[in-house]
Amino acid sequence: MYYIYILMGKSRKLTRKHKKKQRRTIKNKYEAKKYMDILNLAYKILTSTYNDLFNKDDYLMLSYIKQSIKKGWKILKDKNIIKEIKCNSLCMTMSILNSTLGERKKLEQLNIVQKLYLIFISYLIEDEKLTVKEVSLKHAIRKIDLRIQSEKNKLLKYQLKNDNRNVKKCNKYIEKQEASKKQLIESNGLNKEGIGSAFKLDVCNSVDCQYLQEYKMEKGEKWNETYSKFCLNITEIFKGIVWLNMYMIFNKTTNIKGLSPTVQKVETNLDVRKLLKPVDILLIPSSYVYESELFYEQNTLDQIRKKKANHPFDKDFWVYTNYNEKKGTMDKRDIKYLENKHYVAAIMSIPYDSDWKTPKEIKEKEMYKNFQNFLQGKGPMPKLKEIYKKIRKIGDEERFDLQENIENSITLHWIYIHRDRLEDIIIEYV
Repeated sequence: MYYIYILMGKSRKLTRKHKKKQRRTIKNKYEAKKYMDILNLAYKILTSTYNDLFNKDDYLMLSYIKQSIKKGWKILKDKNIIKEIKCNSLCMTMSILNSTLGERKKLEQLNIVQKLYLIFISYLIEDEKLTVKEVSLKHAIRKIDLRIQSEKNKLLKYQLKNDNRNVKKCNKYIEKQEASKKQLIESNGLNKEGIGSAFKLDVCNSVDCQYLQEYKMEKGEKWNETYSKFCLNITEIFKGIVWLNMYMIFNKTTNIKGLSPTVQKVETNLDVRKLLKPVDILLIPSSYVYESELFYEQNTLDQIRKKKANHPFDKDFWVYTNYNEKKGTMDKRDIKYLENKHYVAAIMSIPYDSDWKTPKEIKEKEMYKNFQNFLQGKGPMPKLKEIYKKIRKIGDEERFDLQENIENSITLHWIYIHRDRLEDIIIEYV
């Protein structure tokens, strides 16, 4: 009898464990479905298709998604990492999006579309502290094979047009790539002379993405199929997620259910000048501005700033901040005296009316006048008018892409960055 009670007790424990496991499985499936639905919507929005990319067999990506979201959140908040995201040309759009998310205190405050964006922050931002990685020999050879195939496709077109000049060029390139492939195979990857580019890791490349996900892809056929889909379409999914986030920001909504894939653009009509104060945007001067006497007052402090900014060895940089719309002015502030936080920063590129042969002094006068007009709201103002979908050639392929339309721009590049890394970005760009 005692023995029977023990067996019954064990049975109850097993039943409880089984039910707990069942509940966890149901919860995971529900959570995975929510993520997959948004990833599918992002893909459909960018590619203007009605066909889903992912299905229930792809729910196995859940652990990767959750880990990447946490990692992306840490990177977004890390003051030592510059938020320079690869695989896009939407620098102003990305800085606005990063700033919007960066203002949140906790990860739990983000909605599901914002969280999925963090996956791409974790994947597409390079951490310079890490050793630069190289792909394996197997993946390097695959990249060479793709180059050869792409060139063969071009060759066929040129042959049909009887374009002998380009036919010769293609044949020469194919021969070179075939020789490089043979060199790698015969040396077992040791002789990389002249072919180092095939080993260089490019996170925007689908082959390199598969290399980075190789451990997961080798777990089985289903894993391989899921991560192959993810990697082959990673830039489209990423840009689709960006598009959805910007749609929600500028339409002031979180309702994206049933959004039509045929929608081609997000109307933004964002006046850059009016954005300066609310977002606390920094304007980083170009070398012209740092060097020109016109952009400095004739007082001791400003003259010291000019001297320090142009010192040959020990530079101290300043930026424009604290825009006053009523007065039409911005303050100069040494970067070391800025608040200890992240900023949206724009590197200035003030246009001038003369041609490039015009003397520097005249160009500086025109730039100064145009900058003053900008501050005072005179003439055409810089405006982020829209974000739109486009098919364009990226590398050797026609790919779906996102572009931003900035009218009357006075900037070269936008970035979301912590105060402590501003000097590094100024040295790199200015």
